[in-house]
Amino acid sequence: MEPVTYDKQGRMKYHPEFHAKQKQPWTTSEQKFLVENYELFGPEQISLEMERTVNTVMKRASDLRKKGLLKRPEKKRNHKRTITSMKFKE
Repeated sequence: MEPVTYDKQGRMKYHPEFHAKQKQPWTTSEQKFLVENYELFGPEQISLEMERTVNTVMKRASDLRKKGLLKRPEKKRNHKRTITSMKFKE
């Protein structure tokens, strides 16, 4: 097993065991899940649930905001870096 590495901001870098869907196209259900849960759970937890890197999730959220599909949060939230019970089903 490869060691897990982190960037300067403390975000997990690509790891094949945690990010199996990296480089695969986003499905409609994945985008819907992102829109519905991004503000509630934050990018770290969603990235683990969706098997994509945190940077990829944040970039997709930014792109969806530019298209008007994901609203900007009214109040900035700092999300815990722990996993809660959250289930994504395709």
